[in-house]
Amino acid sequence: MRSFVRKSAVVAGVVAAGIVVAPAAQATTAASPVAVCAGTELHKDGLPKPLKNQLGEQAGTLRLWYSSANGGTNCAKVTSDGGSARSISVSMWTNGGTPVTDSGPYHAYAGGVVLTGTAGKCIYLSGNLSLGTGTVNQFRASAGPVACG
Repeated sequence: MRSFVRKSAVVAGVVAAGIVVAPAAQATTAASPVAVCAGTELHKDGLPKPLKNQLGEQAGTLRLWYSSANGGTNCAKVTSDGGSARSISVSMWTNGGTPVTDSGPYHAYAGGVVLTGTAGKCIYLSGNLSLGTGTVNQFRASAGPVACG
């Protein structure tokens, strides 16, 4: 009990002294998806990555771009291999961060979802595409950690 009181007093003293420990910088998100991803599309760490169903058939691709603007900017999209409207989604996040997601019935792609302030951080992303009901019509891909550094 005495140890707990002493530790609490030390913490209270630090707070009272006005010492603030800043949390680690978090990546920030764009307000809405962008039509064109700025920067260079990454062709490493297994990217771009095909969206496949349980039979190994492909119906789309998970893609990631990087630009050094705004403290590092990543942009992710899922592109569809077909032309009809289908349910498509893409999500991207940094370790411990909140995912930024775009989803809906799209003809060509979902995204681009954007994270800024990503220099020196690893990126995680996932994509889904649905052609209908049943597991054979569900196509998925995920990647991460990728683009670290």
